[in-house]
Amino acid sequence: MSFVRRLTPGAALVLFLAGSGAAGAHAHLIRSVPTDGSVLTAAPARLTLAFSESARLTALWIGPQGGARRKLTPLPTADAAEISVALPKLEPGRYVLTWRVVGHDGHVVPGQLHFTLRE
Repeated sequence: MSFVRRLTPGAALVLFLAGSGAAGAHAHLIRSVPTDGSVLTAAPARLTLAFSESARLTALWIGPQGGARRKLTPLPTADAAEISVALPKLEPGRYVLTWRVVGHDGHVVPGQLHFTLRE
């Protein structure tokens, strides 16, 4: 009798879920500066994104909420769990930062955050 046949249905499910959790683990955002939903009184000079694992930032845009976005360059070329990028001079308003990273597993993970800059 094979090992799999001897497993109870509950034990087989636990093994399946444990395996699928590892396969589904992609780089996800754990911290950012500015934080999502923050209201700032001074324009941030840099964006910092901290991920659950090392990742490579492949694209980054910023723009006013509902307006045209601007692609930010240059981007860091090395993989890192914490990525920091200079931001352009920002005027007061609501902003959306949108990015794409590639995790060590090769999966592309998009994300975005919103913040408001007050006068």
